[in-house]
Amino acid sequence: MGKNMKWLLIALGVLIVLFGINKIQQNQLTSKSDTVFDIDRDDVFQINIIQGNDSISLSFDGESWAIDGNDTLQVKSNTMDRFFETVINKFNVGDSTGTHLVLKDYNSEPIANAVVGRSNAEWSSSNIRFGEETDVYQTSENITFQLNTAPTYWGEVPPPPEPDTTSVDSL
Repeated sequence: MGKNMKWLLIALGVLIVLFGINKIQQNQLTSKSDTVFDIDRDDVFQINIIQGNDSISLSFDGESWAIDGNDTLQVKSNTMDRFFETVINKFNVGDSTGTHLVLKDYNSEPIANAVVGRSNAEWSSSNIRFGEETDVYQTSENITFQLNTAPTYWGEVPPPPEPDTTSVDSL
């Protein structure tokens, strides 16, 4: 009985060592950063999102964001905040299957671009490829839903103007 126990403890020790080595190797494959682009939010003046034949462009005039070509909707500030928090803070990312994201500066010069796709292996994350690189990375959360080309995702109908209560009826 003592001899069998000795072999079991040796086998358990070997398994623990192998597990530790595997864990160290896996940690080397994990990104130490949670930001997608290494740029400052204040440098972004235009966002272009292209998904197949659909696209949307948002422009910043220094004070507020606007949906290009749509003057009936105002941009939702919480959607923009969430976009910048998530996106600025090898799999379905081909040029034809992924969603293209281009961020431009004040002079309409591209400062960052990426192709984002859904992860087939993990629903709660996205896959992303930067520029013309061939490497594909997996994000820690799913950002594909934020790359929506529908104007109503980014904007909302502004509330009607407040009635002027200072005017006096002449009747």
